[in-house]
Amino acid sequence: MREGRIAADEVMTDCLNCGAPLSGTFCAACGQRVVPVDPTVAEFAGDAWQELSGYDGRIASTCKALLHPGQLTRDYLSGRRARYLSPVRLYLTVSVIYFLVAAAAPTPTLSQSPTEVRGPGIRIAVLDDRGNPLLTEADRADLEAQIQKASWPTRWLLNAIARDPLAFREHLFTVMPRVFFALLPILAAIVWLFYRQRRFPAALVFAAHLHAVAFLVFAVSEGMKFSRQPVVIGVTTFVATVVFAVYALQSTRAVFGGSWPRTLAKLTGIGIVYLISAVPAFLIMLLWASLV
Repeated sequence: MREGRIAADEVMTDCLNCGAPLSGTFCAACGQRVVPVDPTVAEFAGDAWQELSGYDGRIASTCKALLHPGQLTRDYLSGRRARYLSPVRLYLTVSVIYFLVAAAAPTPTLSQSPTEVRGPGIRIAVLDDRGNPLLTEADRADLEAQIQKASWPTRWLLNAIARDPLAFREHLFTVMPRVFFALLPILAAIVWLFYRQRRFPAALVFAAHLHAVAFLVFAVSEGMKFSRQPVVIGVTTFVATVVFAVYALQSTRAVFGGSWPRTLAKLTGIGIVYLISAVPAFLIMLLWASLV
């Protein structure tokens, strides 16, 4: 050392942070990476790349594992975890991506008329393809008259949409991530009921990874809304649904084992119970979002 400084070409034997002996590129005691006090531009660039790529490439490794159904969950449950993002971090990261894309995607116009009544329900197109309100004062009065015929929960919801559709949509995308996060342990509990040979934390890890894949797949279909082409949007949504269904089937069998027919039967049961359980949650979400 010269004048209390460490040159870039000098070999460090002790950690500059905690003083522990060094035996690699990271301190075994505190985890700090071994870098000189005066780092070079290349070292700064290396630090930036490590942060952007997910803590030494963990984002890349996680995405690569996700391409193989069940591999990420199996590796995590086997103790091979250092190379991957944690299930919670992965879930939060991809959910942010999905909801950002979904919130920014244009809202398709449902009809040429701002209000359209079909059977017992009301179908409303309150925004044009640029997100501008379509309701005139006369349209709003007609909509409010139709709302009075709806049931109490529906009336509350539609009143919020008619009053300020843009605020309702914004509030909906604020509430939705919280509801989906609350549904995560519910899905895990349902999976555990069908696969009791594994402990509940294993089902929770599986549910987090499956949610992450769902967010990634359907973020693509949400992104297709920017094309403003109904056929493209419809085809992409259908393909995304099929891809996710096949992925879920393969992932479930890879993690929990069993024959294909048995896995298909159990996954179908899990899906039905989950959808039934999710109905109250989505009703709460819509009513919560109507409090604008």
